Amino acid sequence: MVGTTRAVVYYRRAHKYLAAGDYDRAIAYYDTTIAEFSRPLASEVFIDRGEAYFFKGMYERAVADFDTALTILGEDARALADRGTAYRRLRQYERAIPDYAAALALSPKLTWARYGRAQAWQAVDSLERAIADLDTVLIQWKERPDIARERERLMARLRR
Repeated sequence: MVGTTRAVVYYRRAHKYLAAGDYDRAIAYYDTTIAEFSRPLASEVFIDRGEAYFFKGMYERAVADFDTALTILGEDARALADRGTAYRRLRQYERAIPDYAAALALSPKLTWARYGRAQAWQAVDSLERAIADLDTVLIQWKERPDIARERERLMARLRR
């Protein structure tokens, strides 16, 4: 039980460093947490460490951690959406789109995942699908004129 308590302390510390943008320290504490704790919490730690790697621009490492979390958890909307975003940053849109779709099937109100999928659809020139996703995003994010302008640009491209 002592190891479990210590792991929770490390996890909380890692989370604070992640929130503060100190990704190197966050990753170090996530590593220690993973070494100390059992699999159920470790799945959440893998997602969090994956996010730290993502914010550092280490997208392949992030994908590996999201993969590990998904192996432990089965399906998880956050891990799928985060992995989709990492794939999108790696320009692997054919992998990003199904991850976003699976995340949205589990949690339809993950607006940021729908927006990420819209961007992936744009990258593969599936403008109608991108516009449909942006329409839903605009319903949920009413105060985002930048997204409305993005939708209008796509509509203009589609009309050409």
